[in-house]
Amino acid sequence: MTAAEAMLRALHAKHHIHPLRHVAVHRAWMRVHRARGNYVRMLAHAFAGYVVAVPASLVQRYTGLVVPAFDASKTVTPHR
Repeated sequence: MTAAEAMLRALHAKHHIHPLRHVAVHRAWMRVHRARGNYVRMLAHAFAGYVVAVPASLVQRYTGLVVPAFDASKTVTPHR
């Protein structure tokens, strides 16, 4: 795993509960994959960021049922 991937994984877990920040993390991941020429992963993060991220963040925030992907601790704390 590269340093960029490690940083993005940490940011993803940290900002998963905030819808717009969650989308921004997926957009950053898209830019990394585009720069590497990995267009399939770029498109996967486009789908995740623009279609799934906001609903997943809101479900996590208000119900605590969603655990962010790439979160090593796998703990969920509802937003207060």
